[in-house]
Amino acid sequence: MPAHPNLLLCIMDDQRADTIHALGNARIATPTLDRLAAAGCFLRPYTTVPVCTPARGEVLTGRNAFRNGCRWFGEPLLADITLLPQHLAAAGYHTCHIGKWHNDGHPRDRGYHETHRVFHNDQVGGHTGHSMTFREDGGLVTGHSTELFCDRAVEFMQRAPTDRPWLCYLALHSPHDPRTAPEPWASLYRDDPPPLPASYLPEHPFDNGDMMIRDERLAGFPRGQDEIRGHLADYYAMITHHDHHLGRVLDVLERRGIRDDTLVVFTSDHGLAVGSHGLMGKENLYEHSARVPLILSGPGVPAGKRLDDCLCGHYDLMPTLCELLGLDPPATCEGVGYANVLRGEQPTVRQTVCAGYRDTMRMARDGRFKLLWYPHLDRTQLFDLAADPEETNDLCTSWRRWPETRTCPPVWTAAGGRPVPDPEDGSQPWVPHLNPRYEPAVASEEVDAVVARLRGVLAEGQGEMGDGVG
Repeated sequence: MPAHPNLLLCIMDDQRADTIHALGNARIATPTLDRLAAAGCFLRPYTTVPVCTPARGEVLTGRNAFRNGCRWFGEPLLADITLLPQHLAAAGYHTCHIGKWHNDGHPRDRGYHETHRVFHNDQVGGHTGHSMTFREDGGLVTGHSTELFCDRAVEFMQRAPTDRPWLCYLALHSPHDPRTAPEPWASLYRDDPPPLPASYLPEHPFDNGDMMIRDERLAGFPRGQDEIRGHLADYYAMITHHDHHLGRVLDVLERRGIRDDTLVVFTSDHGLAVGSHGLMGKENLYEHSARVPLILSGPGVPAGKRLDDCLCGHYDLMPTLCELLGLDPPATCEGVGYANVLRGEQPTVRQTVCAGYRDTMRMARDGRFKLLWYPHLDRTQLFDLAADPEETNDLCTSWRRWPETRTCPPVWTAAGGRPVPDPEDGSQPWVPHLNPRYEPAVASEEVDAVVARLRGVLAEGQGEMGDGVG
């Protein structure tokens, strides 16, 4: 029996945190993830930069994207950082990578003893949708990416060593577009598409600085309701499809009798908008894009626990895994482990979290409020996530901001609702202010104080990250 637990780390591509049936989404079928959540703990970490390459770099390094060298596509991870597979290999683990890599170099040179069907690195030719071809065993193998990668994971599980612990890093390309699940999954939601997101908008209310990136051009402007529901139907189909095939992988652990010796982790690199806030892609800092689903299940993890309020980053996953595996994290890891949160010894890891996207957006939040700042516009949004988790009520909206010390002028109206002459002299209709005073849940002075405080948190976070934007 190995001295340390095995680790199966499954990372999806573009999966939102609200796409698991057992955790509140009644419209999606995810029996495998439901089973995993019932046996473990669910959290929602933040990805510092919600884009594939930097987000995956955070998981591998235990550092946020501003501290590991990779803030965008094509940027290499710092050479002196010890990656998760390197650290586990040095501790005696047999390490295996399957599927999407997307960081610089090749996983075979980054601590993995074996690699299989590495997308894009080992792919033969292009791909149509999720149909991919790899050269293998003197021939070619072609199929849907989810099935190709999970087939290989099943094969690895069937022969995984029992005399030493192992790591299997299974990186799917699902539910990334083009969303082409095979039948019968492709048709599963088409006759009755999922409802629009609670934060659906036909268009984003302002130019956030990156409105025409590739992802945003996957749907028309404005976003039609039927079109968005069609996208969601295909998106859900991809998730239910990969849920099925992940079930095949977990079943092998059960059949071999090693499930209790294996820490199983399910997560994603980042989320996706798919119509929320009038956006389609992940390239924004709203909750649906910057937060990820994370389920941990196995040795040392309590069952059936949900920790939505735990503030943590995806870069905190690596030290957490080391804690659960009985290892010290490498010296280059800067994340904070949260195994003690899983055990109920404290409620959260961090009091505040910061994030950023290119030079166009920055985020800072505490346990209740979240600030979004757009440097090129010098525009600020503030959301009370306790009362408004879908971020539909921007407390900085100008028309809501009557200063608390100012008396709203009276609005004199006739029975039909039209302005009538000012009763003071009867000479002129009253026109400057036709709206009655708006009574926000958070007073303007308090909003200003929260904004100032979170701007300070952001400035401090930017200093720590070496981020000079703004």
